[in-house]
Amino acid sequence: MTDLLWALLRAGAAGGVAVLAALAVCALLRRARAPGWLLCALWLAVGLRFAVPGGLVPVTLPRPESESIRQLTDAALTVTETLPADTAARAARALDAAGLALDTGEEDAPAFDWSMLIAGVWAAGTLACLGRAGVAGLRLRRRVALACKTPDGCYTCPEVETPFTLGVLRPRIYLPADLTGDARRAVLLHERTHIRRKDNLVKPLYYLVVCLHWWNPLAWVAFARFEHAMECACDEAAVRGSTPAQRTAYCESLLRYAAARAPGGALAFGAPGAGQRILHALRYRAPGKVMLGVCVAVAGLAALALLARPTLADGVPEAEASAPSAQQAEPAADTSARADGDVPEESAAADPAEEAPVPTVTDGTRGAFEPAGAFIVPVEYEYYSRMMTAYHKGDDLAAAEGTPVLAAAGGTVVTAQYHYSYGNFILIDHGADSEGRHWYTLYAHLRDLTAQEGQTVAQGEIIGTVGHTGSVTGNSLHFELHCGDTLLAPTLYLPYTETVPALAAEDEILLPAMLEDPAIANAIAQRAIGSLAPQTLSDPLPGKTRISCDYIQDIHEGMDMAAPTGTDILAAADGVVLFAGWHPFFGWTVVLGHGNDSDERPLMTLYAHMDSEPPVLMGQMISAGQVIGQVGTTGNSTGPHLHFAVLLDGTAVDPQPWLN
Repeated sequence: MTDLLWALLRAGAAGGVAVLAALAVCALLRRARAPGWLLCALWLAVGLRFAVPGGLVPVTLPRPESESIRQLTDAALTVTETLPADTAARAARALDAAGLALDTGEEDAPAFDWSMLIAGVWAAGTLACLGRAGVAGLRLRRRVALACKTPDGCYTCPEVETPFTLGVLRPRIYLPADLTGDARRAVLLHERTHIRRKDNLVKPLYYLVVCLHWWNPLAWVAFARFEHAMECACDEAAVRGSTPAQRTAYCESLLRYAAARAPGGALAFGAPGAGQRILHALRYRAPGKVMLGVCVAVAGLAALALLARPTLADGVPEAEASAPSAQQAEPAADTSARADGDVPEESAAADPAEEAPVPTVTDGTRGAFEPAGAFIVPVEYEYYSRMMTAYHKGDDLAAAEGTPVLAAAGGTVVTAQYHYSYGNFILIDHGADSEGRHWYTLYAHLRDLTAQEGQTVAQGEIIGTVGHTGSVTGNSLHFELHCGDTLLAPTLYLPYTETVPALAAEDEILLPAMLEDPAIANAIAQRAIGSLAPQTLSDPLPGKTRISCDYIQDIHEGMDMAAPTGTDILAAADGVVLFAGWHPFFGWTVVLGHGNDSDERPLMTLYAHMDSEPPVLMGQMISAGQVIGQVGTTGNSTGPHLHFAVLLDGTAVDPQPWLN
């Protein structure tokens, strides 16, 4: 609902600007005797601007040569396009995924949600506007239910006091019985022009869009101007080629029916703006071909500008492209933390300008964020006070109050505020990876916030200090890692220990090392979660398989389960993804860690030969029965099947005794 409100707010603001611009352009076009249908089309473009946030027509603008103007342009586009609908919405989803109320594992009193109150007021206003029009339409239908068809194809009855067209999909023209002669023929042409131009469809859709923006007075101005232009266009069609006497009779009809109350829910002949329409009909002269061409060009350019979705060109000036940048010319500085998890002393005091280039929010002009080896330990901690589990959304790193907290990677601060459970916290957007997923880190229970929302921070830059604000029992940093809406285990991405480096940087060698060295497998699994391993495992392919090859110790350390390509593979138990990627022998593979058993032996399960890249991320918490991939025949495989293996204490064991 928050995303929808942001989208409506953006569309309303853009539509309001479009209304003001269209009023100025229409004043110019009227002086040039532009036809009504052209003005109607221009106001229709304004309505589309209200309906579509961000615009419809992509327009690429060249980047300004002036650096100051370029920065201002980037900032304007970020505020108008990215922040409300993109960054703020993604940040909100990341905070939702963080489970703020579950920081301590205890239930806290929920904060009042103002967005729901605003959404309720908006929905009530929209329904009231739609209901008013719907009720008026139903009442009018009941009044003319007994109308009879006339020889000229219209309908009439004593209840029809003024000409109008009723119906959306099957429109009917209703005329008073006493309307005759040239006036009747002109009015009938007016109403038939409405039907020919599909005004019976366009006007209700326009009204629907305006109802969504009922709180915006400029939206109602746009609807009124559109309705007036639509009626003037039909008036022009009715008087085109008529004699002065016929035009006078038509204008008398306009004046006559303007005094009658316009029926709600219909295209009424006498409204709106009958006085202006009479003057327009009396004075109307079709513009010449040259003037008409000029008017069409002006209106077309105005409509293009109103519907534009501006973006800046990605390219750089040729002179800049040919010369290496200062960042390319200089070697990258080493910003990684020491293997023992301590932050280098100089990292806190280093000048951000001297740091290596860091990834920021991707805007199409920078490279994608690569999480492999990108993060450093954010604080010089004394010990783990709590690790991530299924009930705890991150790692708690105990440290003395006032210890500097560093940005684990470069990015943009999207949230820096107080939360009743997290206390003072900061959320940093590190940009999008090659798949378009944004990566975030969250730092909670801070004593001080030294970074502000919207600020770009470098890796290792101080963003706050350790404290105990919010729901916490001691001085510690609560640290979370998110990829889009998915919460990940920080221990698999940060170099906490010397035994196993940051796993994301070891994609090419991690799985072989895990399978070949039990010590590495144990170290990896023990860094995942601290829960107790299950006693049994569920079938990863329930009821859809046959065993094509059993477990053979030291020869075939797993069980092959044949199944059609594309069959869903389910997690055998709750756990965390220790590996999700490609292996030369196993193809697309997932390894899950399920915690330690009562003898402190880590339990892992392996799922190999999947048909495509797994839909899970390393460090993601997985529930038993959750889909983690599909059966395939990638890697060293002779047919579609799942190679399922169970590793206990780093050594493959027979999976059969573990399965229910």
